[in-house]
Amino acid sequence: MKKNYKIFLIACISVFMFACADEPITEGEEISGGDEVAGFTPQPIATGDFPMARNGDTLLGNSDYLAISYGAWRTTTRESGANVPTVAQQKEDMKILAAMGIKVIRTYNTQGFLGLDGISNTENLLIAIDELMAEDSNFEMYVMLGIWIDALNSFTDEEVVHDQESAGNALEMAAGIKLAQDYPEIVKVMAVGNEAMVHWAPYHVAPKIILDHVKTLQALKAAGTLNKNIWITTSDNHASWGSLGSGSDYDNDDLKELIATVDYISLHTYPFHDSFYDEGFWLVPEDEAELTVQQQVDAAMVRATNFALAQAADVQKYMLDLGVEKQIHIGETGWASVANVNYGDAGSKAADEYKQKAFYDAMRTWTNEFGASLFFFQAFDEPWKGDANNAGDSEKHFGLIDIDGNVKYVAWDLVDTLNNAGLTRGDVSAFTQSFDGDIDSLMETVSAPKAAPVNNEPQEGEFVILGTTLYSGASAFGWEDTAWAGINTDTSVLTVATDPAAAKDWGWGSAIGTEGQTEDLSNYTQMTFEIRGVTSAESVFATFQFSVGYQDTMGGEFGTNNFVRFNTAGYELTEDWVKYTIDIADFNNTSAAGLKVVNSPFAIFDLQGSTITKSSIEVKNISWLE
Repeated sequence: MKKNYKIFLIACISVFMFACADEPITEGEEISGGDEVAGFTPQPIATGDFPMARNGDTLLGNSDYLAISYGAWRTTTRESGANVPTVAQQKEDMKILAAMGIKVIRTYNTQGFLGLDGISNTENLLIAIDELMAEDSNFEMYVMLGIWIDALNSFTDEEVVHDQESAGNALEMAAGIKLAQDYPEIVKVMAVGNEAMVHWAPYHVAPKIILDHVKTLQALKAAGTLNKNIWITTSDNHASWGSLGSGSDYDNDDLKELIATVDYISLHTYPFHDSFYDEGFWLVPEDEAELTVQQQVDAAMVRATNFALAQAADVQKYMLDLGVEKQIHIGETGWASVANVNYGDAGSKAADEYKQKAFYDAMRTWTNEFGASLFFFQAFDEPWKGDANNAGDSEKHFGLIDIDGNVKYVAWDLVDTLNNAGLTRGDVSAFTQSFDGDIDSLMETVSAPKAAPVNNEPQEGEFVILGTTLYSGASAFGWEDTAWAGINTDTSVLTVATDPAAAKDWGWGSAIGTEGQTEDLSNYTQMTFEIRGVTSAESVFATFQFSVGYQDTMGGEFGTNNFVRFNTAGYELTEDWVKYTIDIADFNNTSAAGLKVVNSPFAIFDLQGSTITKSSIEVKNISWLE
């Protein structure tokens, strides 16, 4: 019987918000357990001076003010000059995001890329928002202003000095302060550094450097040089915020002081990336093996969401253990829709639009309930990111809308809203649903995680043919190339592929065995295994007869085949895994003498001239039992 799951990620039932609605872009079923699952203490309520919207509403943690990470670049390179996003281009983007219900965006630098007029891409963004607010009193868009921080010699051929900072940091700070002063109704948060402390970042700096800059901004705010309601933070990986706990490489006095100095913790969590390094994460557990692909994916996405929440909960615990109680907001998390390295079919199989939407829905649901802002990464695909020579690099595909105006599954229902408003983006004159809005076409691109190897230890009185691995010295092979046989080492599954074109006049066959070696299996009384068929047309199973059994060296040059027939006499091949335990005495031709000289303790073949089909047979957990 298939296991019943309460899956909160429902593929085909998604409600999207329209312009001016007070709901998330997408709504999923409530995450079962909510805060209790991840072990959270309730989010504290902001007091004193804190970022507010134009009407006085609390900005951060308010589900009426959805947030997203924003990058404006539409080109394959990011550099100063003609490619720098203009005010007009960014006005297009802000209108699109506003129509999607987004009211808070996050940026990453202040002055590094200048257009032909000498104005930075970030200042162009603030000009664009300022003009839109002047043109329409109902228009709102607020900014979490990123200030890029890196170590001395970062992005050069020189050795990086992580406890010293680059000269460019002072320029970033100065530009950030000026922009916050010039646009106090727009810039509501200043984030000093983006993943600037996490050790895997080649440009990372010591926490003391971030702490000193945060203190500088807090002093300016206290002096009235900056808006008193602006919040100051740094936005970094969960490890940098202490999720690894006391005694870790990140646990130090400067970090503890930093946590006490920022106005809130801006946390990054990426199960999409982190789970790749967890060997067991993207494997289907044995108790989910009988679920459909969609159910297996849904279950994996529940795990992915809880992965993210657990990291956030660990950060909160570290903070509370310091005697500090502040809000935590998700400064960045996201999910790529395309990948051909690491996260694609050759790796974790994590990247696709279905999983992106599932993760988005789940995280929006939780953050809205918890009272946290979620700066989902990101609004639009940016072609300059990642490997310039690889169009399938996942870094290029984190957006909700791609560069050609295809709106991904997460926001399909917003396409009419965007088009009815007459919104455009560069050469994109109309937005379209990815996959032409066809869910079946989309689902064809969705891969389930690999099946987990079965780690059952051999029991007393058991001879394991194929468990997590084949028995010592054994291999899987086809007989005279009449069939293909092989073991998937990731899943520990034997696959036998049959093809009428490969069969000979005597039939076809495959087996597991050891060349020149026999086994004495005379003490065993049963064979057990799980089997299923894999084909594009299930109807062929009913007419596809074949034999399953073993081979001994009795009976001349080709030995003796001992077998039961499938799709007759009660043994059936179906698309679902079925476990059979068969008495050895029930196999045709079995003899006491033959059991002492078994050369292939498992075989699949057909020597009876039955109708053969082009399909595959999968088998796992093969043993002989006493």
